[in-house]
Amino acid sequence: MSEFVHGHLLSKRALARKSSHFAAIDKSPPKGFKPADKNLILSWGTPNDGFFPIESIDLQLVDYPFEKSLSMSMTNASLESLALSKTNGTVANDSSGPKKITINRRSEDEKLIDIAHGLQYSEPKGHPQILQFTREFISKIHPPKYSDWDTIVTTGASDGLNKVADALLDPGDVILIEEFTFTPFLAHVANTGGIPVPVRMNLDPTPDKSNGLDIDYLTDLLENWETKKPDLKKPKALYSIPTGQNPTGLTQSLEFRKKVYALAEKHDFIIIEDDPYGYLTLPPYSKPEGVLKLDSFLTVEEYLSNHLVPSYLTLDTTGRVVRIETFSKLFAPGLRVGFVVGHKKVTEVIGQYAAVVTRAPSGLSQMVLNNVIEQKYKGVYGWLQWILKMRLTYTHRRDVLVNAIEESDAYKKNYVSIIDPRAGMFLSLVVNFPPGTPIIEKIRLLNWKLLAFGVHAVPGINMATDSEFSKETANFFRLTVAAANTDEELIAAGTQLAKAVTEFFENGLEF
Repeated sequence: MSEFVHGHLLSKRALARKSSHFAAIDKSPPKGFKPADKNLILSWGTPNDGFFPIESIDLQLVDYPFEKSLSMSMTNASLESLALSKTNGTVANDSSGPKKITINRRSEDEKLIDIAHGLQYSEPKGHPQILQFTREFISKIHPPKYSDWDTIVTTGASDGLNKVADALLDPGDVILIEEFTFTPFLAHVANTGGIPVPVRMNLDPTPDKSNGLDIDYLTDLLENWETKKPDLKKPKALYSIPTGQNPTGLTQSLEFRKKVYALAEKHDFIIIEDDPYGYLTLPPYSKPEGVLKLDSFLTVEEYLSNHLVPSYLTLDTTGRVVRIETFSKLFAPGLRVGFVVGHKKVTEVIGQYAAVVTRAPSGLSQMVLNNVIEQKYKGVYGWLQWILKMRLTYTHRRDVLVNAIEESDAYKKNYVSIIDPRAGMFLSLVVNFPPGTPIIEKIRLLNWKLLAFGVHAVPGINMATDSEFSKETANFFRLTVAAANTDEELIAAGTQLAKAVTEFFENGLEF
């Protein structure tokens, strides 16, 4: 392994952490010691798998999202299209696999995690099988431009974010964060004693005009740091959600990412790339027309070549990027399984954290996730086909909601605009207040109007890194298309939201 040239950007706390175990054996045996041919273990507290009260686990699986919903009276047009594809044979059969898989107490298949191992104590870095899958996945989808990278399994993305913050930040260290962000990360920063500094975003709703981060603002801030932030150290890291950004829905282009990476090289900071939504790419909005055409499906090759924006990892030559992944949005959040990708030195210190603080992620969760991927989808390629089915469903849901809003008086009278996302499950409803409007006061009041109409949305100011910094730019709501059961619910939500906005504006911006 070559030397990690960014070691000075790791936190002192993380570097000093060492794991130990009371049953560990001294690594310096006396002269003349020879190990026995067979070890008789009376030390480790690992129960024999014969004590596990589970002989096997049967999992009933689906071939596409909401498959069971097709037997109900209300459904989604996109799901009808997915059902049609099963008989057409164009896509769904490619990765349909078995409808049921069984996880046995013991398995001879090295790719599977059996009950004997899945329910046993395991390494803090994760089971070997799922680590192998994550490495194969990254090698195919987002390969770094250097060899000394690795992955480590986490208990979901939030756990990964916490461990990355711990690995990098000492008290007083500065981290740049998009002015609107996944605010729980701020608690991880605070836990390390780090100092978050917001970076201005461009919230222009013109399709494909904004990359989210305001690159001119970021460049000026870094070039003139000593003048603009004289009491703070230069930044040690940038935290960004570059694809389907939460909460705005904006996505950074590859060319834009190259500019940000160049700034990281010039000013010597780590890029923390949080990407829970990036695989759910979305084409530009189009008016929904009932059952989707089968040519809406992409091949895996088309998806990787023309629709998936490459990760910052693909620009990284030295280990300057740390990427946080999760299976929460693609499989199920309750499993609490994710992983971190980065230089081996970074995953090493994260592994020390796990050994001391969290131990191994849930063995049952890893077992279910890994075995479904390997038995149902047959590995990386089939897993990508499942993602494409989710992508199609999210595309349709986005179109249904946007159409409901665009058909409204609120949209036609320019009371609102929409940031059309290129990935993920969020879109932003920008409220076009007249100049001079006290934005925070009116956004909070409008939120009460939405609630009175039965619509729950997230005011942008609730996801601000610094509410004072963003008081003039928080004129939007985050909307999600993930939670609704049917198209009818999405249409009703969009219609009621628009009615609430119209009434609010035509009542002089009063409740």
